[in-house]
Amino acid sequence: MKHLISTLVLIVCGIFCTQFAFCDTIPTKGEWSIQDIRSVVPAPPTASIEGKVLTVNFVNPLADLTVKVTDNKTGKVVYEECISASAPQSKSVILNAENGDYTLSFTHELGYLTGEFAIK
Repeated sequence: MKHLISTLVLIVCGIFCTQFAFCDTIPTKGEWSIQDIRSVVPAPPTASIEGKVLTVNFVNPLADLTVKVTDNKTGKVVYEECISASAPQSKSVILNAENGDYTLSFTHELGYLTGEFAIK
């Protein structure tokens, strides 16, 4: 049983390491709730882009996160969805977007984060 658990951990780590090795992490700025003494605040989500595939990574479970991608040149919203994660996981979506510069926005009751990235 001990070997089975070790093997599963290695497989899961390998999947995540491979994903991060080939993707560009999107740096974000903004305000996320400051941890209160009486409550635990989930870690903010992170994102990466590989080609036209946007991946949102959740370290902790998080409900009702609005993810929006806006074209910086035209101001057009190319993607917007409210997503949730019940466990630490990643969610990927293929963006219907042309090459160019874009802004990623995370909006949640805990705060907001924004970042910029390019599709090449």
